[in-house]
Amino acid sequence: MQMWKNPIVTAVAGILLGFFAGFLVGQGQPGPPPPAVSAEATNPHAGVPGAPPLPGMSQQPPEGGRTTAAGNPQLLEQVRNLEKLIAQDPGNYDHLVQMGNTLYDLGNYFKAVDFYEKARGIKDDSPDVLTDLGVCYRETGRSKESLVLFDRAADMNPQHWQSRYNAAVVRLFDLDDPAGAQVEVEKLKTIKHTDPTVAAQLAGLEQEIKKRTK
Repeated sequence: MQMWKNPIVTAVAGILLGFFAGFLVGQGQPGPPPPAVSAEATNPHAGVPGAPPLPGMSQQPPEGGRTTAAGNPQLLEQVRNLEKLIAQDPGNYDHLVQMGNTLYDLGNYFKAVDFYEKARGIKDDSPDVLTDLGVCYRETGRSKESLVLFDRAADMNPQHWQSRYNAAVVRLFDLDDPAGAQVEVEKLKTIKHTDPTVAAQLAGLEQEIKKRTK
């Protein structure tokens, strides 16, 4: 299952709640540009994989989301184009983030971590990048480190729904902390959201919290 990618994310058996997906488009650098990004891909790229399915939840990503596409030819071509751009300008923040995003979508979380970390070395102020990196950490068995990043992203932007949601999922399913997860849910309830399915998702999460509360 996945947690919110900006998306959200797949480690525990079952489905995830979905992805919030999107790209940071690279600025015009010399060399062949990456493939054009769809106008629909405007949501943050952050998310989280791994929670078991919640009661009544179906395997449908939220609007603007997408699932991992390992081996997707278009994504592989984008990797090749980005490799050329990064070779020409290794310090280009946008290209490093976009490479991390593309590798994330390909399911290559270990390599995605490398590029997100390089981007953070240039500018470490993006809740979206922190959230995506947190997802990669969780996918590679580093749940506690992922929670640190989700918390930091939420501190940077209290309206960053995905990071707060991911923190709730990690606390509940990975750290066996239903009380901590409920605290996150209460914070989520204060965040205005346009997606009509959010209330149902929070209700399902709260049901799971109650089941696990001792």
